[in-house]
Formats: sequence, structure tokens, C-alpha cells
Amino acid sequence: MFDFGFNELLLLSILIIIFFGPKELPVVLRAIHNFFSKLWVYSKEIRTSIESLVDDADITNQKELKEVKKEINRITKDIDNKNNE
Repeated sequence: MFDFGFNELLLLSILIIIFFGPKELPVVLRAIHNFFSKLWVYSKEIRTSIESLVDDADITNQKELKEVKKEINRITKDIDNKNNE
């Protein structure tokens, strides 16, 4: 997801320590962890919802295709019956 190398993580760690101090570091890290955990859960829910919608659309399209196929078969049978008469 993010393309962080060692240098970027080191710089980010130093900046967090400078801005928040070593005493607040555990609190800040917990908050960051909670944020990304919630973000991951929400993205998983969205992905599941989208997959569900796609599956529903596929089922609807398949039902429509079956109905069209039945109609085509009925028409071809009618044409065959007319030709045989």
C-alpha cells in the first residue's frame, strides 16, 4: 500500500519523537495503530460490499440471459413449426 523504505521510516520516527516527545510516543503509536486498523476494517467492508453488488449484478444478468435464451428457443421452435406446416 505505502512504499516506505528504511530511510523514510527512520525519518518519520525521528519526527514523531521530536514533535511528541518520548513520553507521549506510546500514546501516539497506539493512536496511529487504531487509525490504520479502523481504516483497514472499513476498506474490507467496502470491498465486501462492492463484491456483493457485483455478484448480484452477475446473477441478474445471468437470469436475463436465460430468459432471452428461452425466448430465442421459443421463437426458433415457432419458426420450425411454421416451416414444417
